Amino acid sequence: MIHRILNQFSFKGRITRGQYVVSLIIFYVFVYPLTLIEKHYELSEDGKGIVGLFIIPFIIFILVKGARRCHDRGNSGLYQFIPGYFFFMVFGDSDYGVNKYGPNPKGEGNDTFNTTTDQFQNALMSTMLHSDHCRHCGHQHCSCNKRR
Repeated sequence: MIHRILNQFSFKGRITRGQYVVSLIIFYVFVYPLTLIEKHYELSEDGKGIVGLFIIPFIIFILVKGARRCHDRGNSGLYQFIPGYFFFMVFGDSDYGVNKYGPNPKGEGNDTFNTTTDQFQNALMSTMLHSDHCRHCGHQHCSCNKRR
């Protein structure tokens, strides 16, 4: 359980549009009432500081989610600070398949990457097996005693 909570604050990976929108809703549901309390009760400086301490984890939460959404589109998390990029985060589709930030969270195209990698490895092994290279280490003149 604690791992799942801490994972919400991890910058690694990707999230879908839907997950990002849910994160925005959670952010506003918790932060908006705190700002209303602060304004309505005209809190002292100490009171404002306490409310600020409650808001900080939610700000970190939404920045992490924004970074992961940027990752889903194949961009750095810093893109969320570009004016207007928010609309791409909410309305733009995910990168198809695996990108440098991880697999597609919707699962679309993730198997394509593995298939391509497997095909490459099979072609490489086939070349090695039909040449005078060692099957084990790939060197032409090896001493690993596992030659053919």
